[in-house]
Amino acid sequence: MSVSQILVLGGGVGGLVASNMLAERLGDRAKVTLVERKDKFQFPPSYPWLMLGMRRPDQVQKDLGALKKKGIKVINDEVSSIDVEKRVVGTKGGDLYYDHLVLALGAEYALDAVPGFREHARHIYDLESALRFKDAIERFQGGTVAIGISRTPFKCPAAPYEVAFLLEDHYRKKAIQDKVKFEFFTPESSPVPAVGPEIGNKVAELLRSRGINYHPKLRLEEIKQNELSFESGETIPFDLLFCVPPHVAPPPVVEAGLTNETGWIPVNPRTMETSHEGVYAVGDVTSIPTPSGYVPFLPKAGVFSHGQAEVAAKNIATKITGRGKAREWDGKGSCFLEVGGGQGAFVKGNFLAEPGPEIEFHMPGRVWHAQKVIFEKYWMRHWF
Repeated sequence: MSVSQILVLGGGVGGLVASNMLAERLGDRAKVTLVERKDKFQFPPSYPWLMLGMRRPDQVQKDLGALKKKGIKVINDEVSSIDVEKRVVGTKGGDLYYDHLVLALGAEYALDAVPGFREHARHIYDLESALRFKDAIERFQGGTVAIGISRTPFKCPAAPYEVAFLLEDHYRKKAIQDKVKFEFFTPESSPVPAVGPEIGNKVAELLRSRGINYHPKLRLEEIKQNELSFESGETIPFDLLFCVPPHVAPPPVVEAGLTNETGWIPVNPRTMETSHEGVYAVGDVTSIPTPSGYVPFLPKAGVFSHGQAEVAAKNIATKITGRGKAREWDGKGSCFLEVGGGQGAFVKGNFLAEPGPEIEFHMPGRVWHAQKVIFEKYWMRHWF
C-alpha cells in the first residue's frame, strides 16, 4: 500500500482543522505534515479579550507539538517557495515533496502600504500586537480614540467594530468616559457590508448609541503624528489609534503564480480545489466570488476557513481511499460581536445561498457572550 504525502501549509484555523481531519480519516494511508513558522497555535477570536487583560497569552495558545500524538508531523519552518508543477514546497530547512497540498497560509500584513502605519498605529491581528495595544490602552488617560480600517479585504469583518464597543465599555468602567471621544473610520459604505444594509444599520445604531462617531467611505492615505489623512482630503485627529492593517497574500503564494487579479488564490467555491491538480486552498488566502451577495467576494473569517478545511480534507481522503462521495462547502458561517458588559451579538447565515444570502442577526445579550466563551474553550481543547 502506497503512502500519500500530504502537506498542509499554515497552522492557523484552516491548517489545524485540515491536518486533524486528514490524519483521523487516513491513518497509515497518508503522512500528514503541517508546516508552520510558529511553534504555537494562537486563537484570534480571543485577541479582543487579550487586549483588555481579560485573557493571558497562555490561555489563547496551544503548543503545536501536541499534534504529534495524532500522527501529524509538525515542521516549524517558513515556506519560501511553492512549485505546483514539480509538487515541491521550499522551506528554509529544505524541500518538501507532496502528493496533495492544502494551502492555509492566511494573510500577511503590509504595514508599509500606508505611510506612517508602522510608526503610529496599533492593531490586534497577531498576539504580540494585541499585547502591545494592551499596554497602550492601559497608559491612555483621555483624548480621542480612533478606530478604523485601512483597506479591504481584511480578516474577521466584525473585529474592528468589536474593538470599538469594547474600548468604549472599558473606559466607561474606568469612569473617564467624559475625557474620551471615539471616532470610527472605514472605506466601507456601511458597517460589516457582507451581512447587508439592514444588519449594517443595526450595527451603526449600536455605534451611535454608545457615542461612537461613524465615518464611512473614507480611504486612509497617511497616518501622521496624531492625525489621520484620507484620500478625500478629510482628517481625523487622534491620541490613541487602532487600525486594521492592509492585508496581502503571502509572497510565496504570489510568486508561485497562484493568485489572480484579486491578489488572492481563486478556488472552486464548493470544493476548495485550485486549478492545479492536487492543490487546495482554504481560508483567508482564497478569493471566493459571491455573485448574489452584498459584496463581490466572501469575507475573510475563521469560521469559513474551518468549514472549507473540513471539505478539502474530506475530498482528499476520498481521492486517496476511493471511498465515499466528494463533499461541497455550504457557504455557511457565523460570527460573535462582543459589545462589552458581558454581552455580545451574533450573526449567522448562508453567504452563498441563491438567490441571495440568508443572514440573521441577534441583538446583544448575555447568552451570545456565554456562547463565545464556550466556543473558545471548545477550540482550545478539541483540536489538540
